[in-house]
Amino acid sequence: MQVAYYKNKKRKAKKRKWFVALFCIATIFTAICVYYFKVVCPIVIQLSQEKIRSVSTRIISQSVNDVIITQNITYDGIVNISYSNDNKIELIEVDTIKVNMLVRQITQEVQRHFDGISNEGVDIALGTFSGIPFLYGVGPKISVQLVPVGTINTKFASSFQSAGINQTIHRLYFQISASVGMVLPANTQNFVTEMEVALCESIIVGDIPSVYLQGSLI
Repeated sequence: MQVAYYKNKKRKAKKRKWFVALFCIATIFTAICVYYFKVVCPIVIQLSQEKIRSVSTRIISQSVNDVIITQNITYDGIVNISYSNDNKIELIEVDTIKVNMLVRQITQEVQRHFDGISNEGVDIALGTFSGIPFLYGVGPKISVQLVPVGTINTKFASSFQSAGINQTIHRLYFQISASVGMVLPANTQNFVTEMEVALCESIIVGDIPSVYLQGSLI
């Protein structure tokens, strides 16, 4: 009877030890997760943000430049200005077919470059993941993967700006928005890059009808 009592007591003590051990492990794991998501992730994201935006900007600029060079785009090839008999501007017309074609080509080219962005990464020192400021940049580098997210949005726009007496700069440009994701353990952060890229521009001599100065060509 006494032997059974001691065995039962020993078994209960063993179960208690296992419970305490599991509780400690669960507490430590929870603390690590909270520290990672609340401290480490924001620091890594903040330090990587500039590099990611730099990669996105380079890709967009390169893509637009490649299309402009390939298609040999000029202002006169896109815009047609009609004058009246007394040499006043009557109509400023943009070739919408050619512009829409350029929008599609640029979108496809940017998307193509972004599809290969997974070959690039953001190098972060191991010490940065500790969340301790004086360890930032210390230790071996770990490459964090970049992935394209969502779609590329490209819009055509134009603007008029006074350049002196009876002269106006007409600027044509693209507004491009692209999203890039940074893949961290158990977390993905998205960064949206929005930028304007010049297509072409020209100085128009003569009075610009107010309908163009106050609105958009297309």
